[in-house]
Amino acid sequence: MDAAVLLWDRGALEAECDRAATVRAGVEAYLGRSVFDDEGSLLVRVRLSRVASNGGARVVANVTQETSDGRAWGEREVVGDSSCASLDEPLTLVVALLVDAPAPATEPEPTEATPPPPEPPALPPPAQKEPPVEAWGPIETAPSLEHVKAPGHVVLLALGLLSMGVLPSPAGGVGMLASLKPRGFWGLSVEGGAWLPQRMALSSGSLETSLLMLSGGICPLQGFGDGAWWSACGSLGVARLHARSREVLEAKTHSDWFALPGASARGGWLVGHGVLVSAGLEALFPVSADSYVYRTPEGQKQLAFAPNGLMLTAELGVGLLLD
Repeated sequence: MDAAVLLWDRGALEAECDRAATVRAGVEAYLGRSVFDDEGSLLVRVRLSRVASNGGARVVANVTQETSDGRAWGEREVVGDSSCASLDEPLTLVVALLVDAPAPATEPEPTEATPPPPEPPALPPPAQKEPPVEAWGPIETAPSLEHVKAPGHVVLLALGLLSMGVLPSPAGGVGMLASLKPRGFWGLSVEGGAWLPQRMALSSGSLETSLLMLSGGICPLQGFGDGAWWSACGSLGVARLHARSREVLEAKTHSDWFALPGASARGGWLVGHGVLVSAGLEALFPVSADSYVYRTPEGQKQLAFAPNGLMLTAELGVGLLLD
């Protein structure tokens, strides 16, 4: 087969839509041979555009082919979702079919006028044959646009936290979030956080508290497109609440470990190539957190504080989105 040239035109779309190298590699892997060359006799043109639809903007690729002498044939249209990466697999199939099919033969020019041949006797109609590849219509790559799988990605975030409900008063902290979204599956996340120590005054001393947390989650709703990222997750974690009393009778140090189920919603915006800024809200439900009491100099027990059954955390994050 003659070599082909892939001409890629992303128009006004973003730089990530320059995916010619990905499609070239996919076609050659699909056909099992070298296909493309800068001096090929077959030209395959791919023009990208974004069109509006009821489900949001979608990327459309128009594919045409022509020979080096200017003969053109076989136009195809492939529709993806909002990201150009969604066109990789269907475009690989379409381009592979085009370059693997022979170009239509040219009709020879008549050299001289000849009398028409006598009409042959009527024959029964020939059996219907499957049309050649170049006669096919537009290739449907999916039964429904809504069934196109969102591309996978990884998100890494450094978080600033502000929480209330477990510690005696609202507390600031820092955290880390790693989230993996495989293609065609729910997202998975791991999160850790540490809150700054707090000191509260007692009648004759003070109580110092701090909190650490680690959790894992599963995210049925997670994806990104048009520069935005979103995630809704359920999680289950474990937390350690550490308390130490000072200058009271029977001063003690105590650590309480408890389960921490919860749910979260996050959203973010790409502000540069792969740079993500996010905001989110998380609701956690401490299980079996103890109340904290102390003894006054007179020997009476007093309640220092009792963790709430609901912990709310607002967060701001910055990190990377890798697709």
